Amino acid sequence: MRRGRLAVVPLRVGVLGPVTVWREGSEVAAGQPRQLAVLGVLASRANRVVSRGELVDAVWGDNTPASAEGGVYTYVAGLRRVLEPDRAPRARSRVLVSSSGGYTLRIGPSSLDASEFEECLIRARGLRAAGDAAEAASTLDAALSLWRGQPFTGVPGPFAEAERRRLTELRTAAVEVRANLMLDQGHAAAAIPELTALVAEHPLRERAHGLLMIALYQCGRQAEALGVFRDVRERLAEDLGIDPGVELTSIHQRLLAMDPALSGPAPADRTGARQADGASARPPTDQAPEAGPTTKPAKMPDGTPEQSPEAGRVAARQEADPGADAPSGPGGVPSPAQVPPEPAGFAGRVPELRWLEGLLPEQTGAEGTPIALITGTAGVGKTTLAIRFARQVASSFPDGQLYVNLRGFDPASAPVSPASALQWFFDALGVPPRHVPSALDAQSALLRSLLCGRRMMLLLDNAHDASQVRPLLPGSPGCMVIVTSRSQLTGLVVTEGAWPLSLDVLGADEAAELLAKRLGPERVTAEPHAVVELVAQSAGLPLALSVACARAVTRAGGRLADLAAELADARDRLDVLRTGEVTTDLRAVFSWSVDKLSEEAASAFRLIGLHPGPDISAAAAASLAGTTPAKARAALAELTRASLLTEDAAGRFGCHDLLRAYAAEQAAATLTDAERDLARRRILDHYLRTAQGAAVRLYPGRGLLVLSDQPDGVAAEEFDGDGAYDAALAWFTAENRVLHNVIKMAAAHGEDEHCWKLAWCWAPLLKRRGRLNAVLTVQRIALDAADRLGDTNALAHVHYDLGHVSLRLCAYAAAEAHLRRALELFTGIDDPVGIGQVRQGLGLLLHQQEKYAEALMHGLEALKLRRAYADRAAVAYSENLVGWIQAHLGQHEAALRRCRVALDLHRQSGSRTGAADTLDSIGYIHGKLGDHRQAVACYEQAHELYRVIGDSEGEARSLLYLGDIQIEAGETEAARGNWERALSLLAQIPGADTSGAAGRVSRLEPDAAACGGADTNAENVPESWNDRPRTGAVK
Repeated sequence: MRRGRLAVVPLRVGVLGPVTVWREGSEVAAGQPRQLAVLGVLASRANRVVSRGELVDAVWGDNTPASAEGGVYTYVAGLRRVLEPDRAPRARSRVLVSSSGGYTLRIGPSSLDASEFEECLIRARGLRAAGDAAEAASTLDAALSLWRGQPFTGVPGPFAEAERRRLTELRTAAVEVRANLMLDQGHAAAAIPELTALVAEHPLRERAHGLLMIALYQCGRQAEALGVFRDVRERLAEDLGIDPGVELTSIHQRLLAMDPALSGPAPADRTGARQADGASARPPTDQAPEAGPTTKPAKMPDGTPEQSPEAGRVAARQEADPGADAPSGPGGVPSPAQVPPEPAGFAGRVPELRWLEGLLPEQTGAEGTPIALITGTAGVGKTTLAIRFARQVASSFPDGQLYVNLRGFDPASAPVSPASALQWFFDALGVPPRHVPSALDAQSALLRSLLCGRRMMLLLDNAHDASQVRPLLPGSPGCMVIVTSRSQLTGLVVTEGAWPLSLDVLGADEAAELLAKRLGPERVTAEPHAVVELVAQSAGLPLALSVACARAVTRAGGRLADLAAELADARDRLDVLRTGEVTTDLRAVFSWSVDKLSEEAASAFRLIGLHPGPDISAAAAASLAGTTPAKARAALAELTRASLLTEDAAGRFGCHDLLRAYAAEQAAATLTDAERDLARRRILDHYLRTAQGAAVRLYPGRGLLVLSDQPDGVAAEEFDGDGAYDAALAWFTAENRVLHNVIKMAAAHGEDEHCWKLAWCWAPLLKRRGRLNAVLTVQRIALDAADRLGDTNALAHVHYDLGHVSLRLCAYAAAEAHLRRALELFTGIDDPVGIGQVRQGLGLLLHQQEKYAEALMHGLEALKLRRAYADRAAVAYSENLVGWIQAHLGQHEAALRRCRVALDLHRQSGSRTGAADTLDSIGYIHGKLGDHRQAVACYEQAHELYRVIGDSEGEARSLLYLGDIQIEAGETEAARGNWERALSLLAQIPGADTSGAAGRVSRLEPDAAACGGADTNAENVPESWNDRPRTGAVK
């Protein structure tokens, strides 16, 4: 293959550098920047009709002037003169053709350098898969030689900006793959210079650093390799506040251990290629996946199906760097690896694992997403098998693994809704809540878009029915889905083509293997008859065997025969409970295990059956039991040792849903109604008091609710000292899933006061994190509770929160209705603090609607009431609101005084969110006053606070506004740096609007006059972005 020169064709367009046209191999001038932008769009969509509207959007984006469509005509005419200089004046163009309200650029398949580049990547991928590493590297050399600089250099518009990012990412990934191939061939020394340049260009790109470390190590330069890791670790910590990812850390650990696998191929292997990045590459097979115990999938076609060009390009991007397009939040969200740790003592299931392996995308060659459906009775090991398989084939899915427990049969709570599961995935993929659509169909479509072209494993555990699963399914090849369920989910098999695997109990040999792994082979070999009895008494059910093993481990000196006899006796006692189903036999195992517990641990186990789940902290368990935290921790530890609970890395405790159901049965059987009600009140009181303590630390302006007397035995968590703010934030994060269940439990059991007050304490955190739909859900539950109570004060509070969240959702009519109702209710009970709060909300609403004079009236009234009756934290919010409104009325000096007072009060009260918002206001006002130095200082402080509190979009906005001020001050390069940082930050957030940032950056490109064109109107001159209307910021 020729490299380094352009093939001579009659007409060729280049975008991998300045947009350029060659005719018969000679370069010709193609016009000014916007004309080049039009050419770039048409060439990138060659031989397809591009409408004039598409061209306008691609070239001007949101900043479209009235003359844009006329400009398109002008630029097309200019391009026709460039592309066909010999065409007669009125003759029809044969290259740039008018058709169907748009234009088509007719060029050959190799006439665009970007297309040739991507086709080379596709060929390289095929060669690499075939084991021809040398030719794959040569093909990548040809692809990279096509580059002449930054793509679309100097070309404005959102299309050019997006293509710049996409093509640059593809090139960077291709360089990484080429380096990887060089390492495969034993050419580490030759790879080092390129990798050194690459990490200098991309100092935060972990994959490039990992390859450089391996190359240095293979050249005997271990100290330098370790130095590369040290440098990138420090850079990540300094710039982003994060640690290196799993892959880079693993390479570092293997370097320290001098792992022989990192030493490079032996000389005899250097003509072939190793599998890069640990990915498995099995050849296509003409056999169906090997049959599992009950089901055999149909045979698959031989080989890989033919790809469309677009699918090939997606595959090329994926091969070049599987994680390159992975969604990431600010600072780089790593590829998700959510599959839980594998439970101890996995045994057997060899045919099932082989059958599942046969469904891997590279094995089947199927066009869709393979769905493995593992079904069976509770406790049979569905989840354990799924986790084992997912971890076993993790390298086949380099873009990560998503996991969710759908809790289809949880006795304490309803199944997880598809929307909640999708939100869980979106969080893992770095999608901010405000960018998640409200409709379920749209959420499902967003997930499919995020997973398109990626190789990811999705493990959907404990599904209730097919309707719970369908919205969570990806829509493109490359991914694989594993679903586990007690139900058959026939609809998923019929409609979605899932492959069912019905999991049975372990056979005798497999069960004995499990016992040997858990108890030790010597102990099992010594008592073969007892082992047979234990397997029989446990019905071969893995969960039952695990519980039995836990008891046997605690009696290391005892005989297994005695344990088998005890289990048999327990079965006799519970014989009346048998229904002929294996699930009921578990009561014998559970009761036998619980009978051996201390009284404190047994009591804690029963009470956990009253907790709504899905997990519990030691502090909450103490309040549930009415005991001390130390005693609660001891009981939880005993339950964990007995395999009745599991403890995660964060110190939270959970249990299998069968165990939770059994615990609930035991609570119902052994506790009186009064005892159960008292335990529920204790746990509700624990969450309410702790939530209020945390909320006051985070949002002091929210005020305190009056709580009833604390029941005996409740030990609410406290937040004091230097780390109080972070501890409060961490508590809400850890209890996120529990709080929703607790609120529903309170409503279900008539504890309505706890219900609405807990919702009130939780709401500000949900709003700050953008979970507005969650606020609506809990506040509607709270509204029903307040109605049942007939409590005017409760109704007023709930209506206020519903009004505020409706305002955030831009549902202004609903917001006004709720706020007016809250004002009426607070006025009726003569609550001046509540009235002041609602006046604040009405001021915000009217400001959003740009009714500044009316908004100011409400803001001043709120300030007056709060000064008289509320604390300084609440006063601070009103001072800032009044100042913000005055700034929009042109009263800048008065506004500045107000906001300075607000900032002092926020700092005194410890409100970081209030301080960040107020610094943003002050920066805006200084900008309007022309004091650029002060404006910059305020925006920099706001940016730092947003970073600390984890508001990534707040970070990006503050960088944009900071750049706006710097451009007005003539600090162009500083502004460019901040705008590019903001653009980079937003580009890593799927769904985020990057047009504002991209537009700012593009305005700093050379204008038309500098390029010899005539497009020198004012639209090319950077405007004062600080004059933008900013009514969207809810202070």
